[in-house]
Amino acid sequence: MSSSFLKLEVIWKDDHMFELRVTASNGRYSGTTEVYDTTESLAAFATSLHGFPQNDKALAHEAGERDGYAYFQMKYYPYSHAGYIGVEVSLEENVSPPYREIEKVKLKLEIVVEPPALDVFLKALSQLARKQEGMVTLYGRDN
Repeated sequence: MSSSFLKLEVIWKDDHMFELRVTASNGRYSGTTEVYDTTESLAAFATSLHGFPQNDKALAHEAGERDGYAYFQMKYYPYSHAGYIGVEVSLEENVSPPYREIEKVKLKLEIVVEPPALDVFLKALSQLARKQEGMVTLYGRDN
C-alpha cells in the first residue's frame, strides 16, 4: 500500500488569485483537482491552524464551489488521544456543471497525520500563500 499525503501546488497566478493543483491519497484511493484560491483565504487558514488541536474543534478550508466547476476542502480534527490529527479531504473535478453535473467526479478521503508533520506543512503553506508559488505536501503518519 502506498503512503498517504495531501499536496498543493500553485500552477497559475495573477494579481487577484492563484490556481492550485490539489492531489490527495490515503494509500488506497487518490484524486486530483485544480481550483482557484486567494492569498488572504489560504494564509488566514494556515494561521488559524497554529497550535491545533484546541478545544477539540474542527477547522476547515474550502476553495471553489461544491457542485460547481471545481471544489476542494481540507477539514482538520482531533483523531485520537495520542495526538494524531485527522484530515478529511474532499475533491471535485473541474467539469462544467451544466454539461455533466450527474457525472461529476467526487472524492472524499481521510489521512491521519502527526503534529510535527502538520507544523512543517503549516509553515510551508503560509509561505506558498504569501508568495503564490511552489508546492507543499502534508505527509500522513504512514510515511
